[in-house]
Amino acid sequence: MHINSSIKTGLLLVSFLASTLLTPALCTAQRASNPDFPHQESSGYSDYPEYGGDDSTNVYDYLDQEGESGYEDSENYYGEPDYETAGTGEYDETEDGGEAVEPTAPARQMLKPGEPINIAEKTVRVGRIPYLSVKQLMAQAVPLLRNLQKRTGAKEVRLVSSGSYSDIISALARGKIDFAWVGPTAYLKHRDKESLMAVAKAKFGDETAYRGVFIAPARGKVQGLEDLSGNIIGFVDPESASGYIYPNYLLKTLKIKLSKKTRVAFLKNHDNVLLAVLKGKIDAGACLEKTVSASKIKDLDKRIIVLAKTEEIPSDVIVCRQDCPLNLREKFQEALISIKPGELPGSPLTFLTATDDEFAPVEAVMRYLKLLP
Repeated sequence: MHINSSIKTGLLLVSFLASTLLTPALCTAQRASNPDFPHQESSGYSDYPEYGGDDSTNVYDYLDQEGESGYEDSENYYGEPDYETAGTGEYDETEDGGEAVEPTAPARQMLKPGEPINIAEKTVRVGRIPYLSVKQLMAQAVPLLRNLQKRTGAKEVRLVSSGSYSDIISALARGKIDFAWVGPTAYLKHRDKESLMAVAKAKFGDETAYRGVFIAPARGKVQGLEDLSGNIIGFVDPESASGYIYPNYLLKTLKIKLSKKTRVAFLKNHDNVLLAVLKGKIDAGACLEKTVSASKIKDLDKRIIVLAKTEEIPSDVIVCRQDCPLNLREKFQEALISIKPGELPGSPLTFLTATDDEFAPVEAVMRYLKLLP
């Protein structure tokens, strides 16, 4: 059928207007139906909304519903790690740093605190990498966010997530978030450059420290740390204390050298490392010890072996910029520290004040590995 040019032009114009008007509506609908849909696509991180509201807010979208097996029964729950974007590459064999020594930190130039703000009108954003699956992370975060909203009197407290510590710190430095929950190594690496300061540290029950572990398939070709060379090793993140830096430090201090044929993959969270080992995607991996010890995967102790454990690592730290509004920093710190044991449903999490002196051993490790000047 022949269509003349004027009709064709009209049809094209109608099509263009329809796509222009409908696209925002479709995006809004996608955000409403899919909580994982990023609210700021260009920012590189996802802002998880509506987790500080009243009880009518559907805050449990990420939790297991009745009848679902969830992570406790299924190792396939998290799906396949994305190995195409996992950062696979050669192991970077640097020279040994020699004997670990106590750091001699230079004098720090501190910024002045920001002017007070009206916290009641403030949406407080807390950044954290998804070191667990989204469901597990939100199961832990929702009670905490609600608690902090109530204690601070803030308009809302929201969780902001990203795939790497660098992205979270960058968001904090640019003022996109107010606080960041990071490992001590990530804090120390960016502390001076981004003018950061510690607000509080996490405490899980009686524990104020944790360890990393090297794991491998029970019947795989890696049966000891000396077998790592030339194989594929999975880590979490280049700035992860238990998922890379301390395991790397362990290898260096034991004088275990890895050849240039050794491949590494950064798999973004600790669960991905465990599952990649179980599925035979990698020959060995380094992850948080509790990822293994607290797992409900059936017969896990028969399917993997623990090759070695790192020394203890100080707990994660909540940080902010030095020029954070003084009343916001103090109120948020007070809210964290006032949480009592057992107050957060299903979690032994509480918080303590944090000082930089506590991280001196971590600084020594990072200087040994030449990660700090």
